[in-house]
Amino acid sequence: MLPRRTARVLAAVLTSAALVAAPMRSDALGAGGTVTRTAQGKTIPAPTNYFGFAMGTTGRLAGFDKIKQYFRLVADRSDRVEYQVVDKTTLGNDYPAMFISDPRNLRDLRQIVRDNQRLAEPGVSEQEARRLSERSKPVYLIEGTLHSTEVGNTQALVDIVHRLATERSEYTDTVLKNAVLLVLPSGNPDGQHLVVDHFNKTAGTPYNRVYPDLYHKYVGHDNNRDWFMFTQRETRTRVRLEQTYRPVAGHYMHQAGTGGPRLWTPPYDEPLGNGVDPITIQSANTQGQVAARALTAENKKGVGSDDAYGIFWNADVMGFSTFLGTSLFLTEIASAKDLAYPYTSADGKPLGSQNKTIRMLQPYDKNTWTLEQIVAYAKTAAYAGIENIAKNPESWLYNNLYQVTRNGSRLPDVEPGTPEAYVIPAGQRDPYAVYELLKIFEFGRVEIDQARTAFTANGKSYPAGSYVLRTRQPLGRWIHQLLQKDVYPEKAARKCADCPLIMPYSETTDNAALLLGVTAVPVEKAVTASLQRVRRVAPQPVRMPAEPRGAYLVAPESYGVAHVLAGLQKAGVPVFRSDEEFEAAGRTFAPGTVVVPPSPAARQELQRVSAATGIPVYGSDELPEVGAFRLKPGTRVGLIRGANNMPGGWMTWMLDQYGVNYKVVGADDYADLAGRYDTIVLADGVSRNTIVNGLDPAKNPPEFAWARGVGEKGWDALGDFVSGGGNLVAVGSGSETARQLLDLPVENAVPSDTSKFNAPGALLRANYKPDVPAAWGMPGEWPVWFNRDAAYRITGEATAASTYPGDGDLLASGYAHGTGALHGLANVVSFEVGKGSATIAGSEITFRSWPRATWPIVINSIYHGPSEKARPAAR
Repeated sequence: MLPRRTARVLAAVLTSAALVAAPMRSDALGAGGTVTRTAQGKTIPAPTNYFGFAMGTTGRLAGFDKIKQYFRLVADRSDRVEYQVVDKTTLGNDYPAMFISDPRNLRDLRQIVRDNQRLAEPGVSEQEARRLSERSKPVYLIEGTLHSTEVGNTQALVDIVHRLATERSEYTDTVLKNAVLLVLPSGNPDGQHLVVDHFNKTAGTPYNRVYPDLYHKYVGHDNNRDWFMFTQRETRTRVRLEQTYRPVAGHYMHQAGTGGPRLWTPPYDEPLGNGVDPITIQSANTQGQVAARALTAENKKGVGSDDAYGIFWNADVMGFSTFLGTSLFLTEIASAKDLAYPYTSADGKPLGSQNKTIRMLQPYDKNTWTLEQIVAYAKTAAYAGIENIAKNPESWLYNNLYQVTRNGSRLPDVEPGTPEAYVIPAGQRDPYAVYELLKIFEFGRVEIDQARTAFTANGKSYPAGSYVLRTRQPLGRWIHQLLQKDVYPEKAARKCADCPLIMPYSETTDNAALLLGVTAVPVEKAVTASLQRVRRVAPQPVRMPAEPRGAYLVAPESYGVAHVLAGLQKAGVPVFRSDEEFEAAGRTFAPGTVVVPPSPAARQELQRVSAATGIPVYGSDELPEVGAFRLKPGTRVGLIRGANNMPGGWMTWMLDQYGVNYKVVGADDYADLAGRYDTIVLADGVSRNTIVNGLDPAKNPPEFAWARGVGEKGWDALGDFVSGGGNLVAVGSGSETARQLLDLPVENAVPSDTSKFNAPGALLRANYKPDVPAAWGMPGEWPVWFNRDAAYRITGEATAASTYPGDGDLLASGYAHGTGALHGLANVVSFEVGKGSATIAGSEITFRSWPRATWPIVINSIYHGPSEKARPAAR
């Protein structure tokens, strides 16, 4: 259903008179004429008149504020367009969306939404589906600049919206009558402001025109890698729109590098993930070929397909929306120089591959590429894709909504070998991880059941309270995709028997259960148990103990303990962590248990966090007689992330989520690191060059001075910070930087030859030592994320907290070969460095926030380094 505000806007739009406009050119530029006049005398200026230049003009980019103003004006003066602000962004900007269609369709949009949602419901008969498909209209989603430096697409959307709002032609009549366009001018409005405003502000200055930092507050370019964890606000906004309006196709307009095809379009490359419904992919391939045909007809050369982007796991290109029946029509257009200036090949030869193949029928024959061409190619592809939907509305509705839903609802029949359900047993070691996994499925609108009583499935008993996720439901494919052990289809990933193995476009696993630390068991036969539907996912119910005389105790097994530690620190509550196993409150507590002297502030904070996470709090009337470390009150954390470093951006998101007291380390801080920080974290991607050279102040405005290089003096100051008593925590490639900085006694022993060993984004078996502080709370074995990372041979005094098993295949999910190369090597290692300490993790255990199961390693290391040996004591 549409929100109330939408109804008011629609009512206002419907009171306006129909447009009376002269026919306009319908070529790819599509912005002919200067003014369109409405019956009331209102005018809609052409983009050239409104902005003062044509979209695609070299060196000129329309700012997003003015684009939004223009779209509001168009919506106000055209009964074909409705403009909405559907949400606010991470930085508080408007997230706009537009609906474009025939006025009658806009008037009937509520009914169209109801019909399309009904088509996507289980249990609809074929007869009813046919009737709904004939009556309704398909929604076609088109989105620009999810990646904000890919500026040409939003500029092109200005012309596209103007044309559809004003032109009277056979083309626009067909499109508007038979389809509803849902236009997202930008998938990342914050980035549009940051990138384009920076470009415009730096005109005529010595500064670089390309924005030098992340163009999304947290994740930058990785906002296209968030389609199953749903961590970012913008991700969730778009998914909600897709869930509501059920588009049959989504045209996601992107740009690529300067040297590839001038425009890449489906068919997609191998390999094909087994979680994909063939209807959505075949339809997407059709969209791509329709666009390629239109581009070829207009003599727009250099159009390629196939050899680039695969459709495999749903974190990336495939996306969540394909499981809703949305065909993903991706276009990747070659970029220009510095966003908006002509790019010319250095050798004078034509750009892109010159091999004339079935995958590129007409190689591009010029050595220069311009923003004007980017806009022109984008519009041609968009117009073709829209038209293809509008000329076949019933087919798209019936197949992509009804058929895809029906296939998902009987998945084990459609895909033999698929389990009937996945069981998430009650009583798991980390209740917060179970809660977060179920919240993902809840957001995706999966049907979740919970057992009222104990039951047996596949000969195994499960306790009451266990969760059951049946695969016979509309999103059965998505459930299976996220919970199955991923096996890379090596045979399918070769185009011939002797052809090389095609590596995936992105990672090789998205097993959410393993990433979060949850056991999910596939069940081959239908579960026969007393089940009840979960209407709202909530944390595991917990009860606070009576106020103890000795201490509150929180076991360390959950990664949600990060909330406990950060919250207690913020509340100013003394916190101890045991360094050995002990007995109390009728149970055994592992090393790393949080020991908190009782106080009103402690109780209030523990009660808040426990209720929010489902993590139990225990009470002991006896103060545990156990060795322990007292956390430094108000532990000050610094994060070195560097400019435009996505892993560092993800780290800021994680630290913010858990309420850690941190700041990003700026260049000025190196003059007194010890006076500002107790622990410094090196994010993956931070190199010696990041620290020493950084951003050049002569090429970047003063607001980026925080990321300037600090030279050899600053590099030495960071080393002195550690040896003088500070704590350093390094993740992923940052571990190599730490090794170099501190001359740590380890060496990376991973073979550089990928023919001998390769694990490009997989989960590998790993062992942990839970009695070592860095691994407090970890199980003895659990998979770790590995993406062409480091693994260490220890050559001196050091303590390994995590190592790879000494035998067997280490692959847990995804693709890897030659894993024996890691046998016995260390991943997480701690060191004493002078008066200070350091802990490194060779693999990127914080990758995109996905591997939450290993997040305790980071939190343990952050807080333990500055802590002091002390027995728990009453406050």
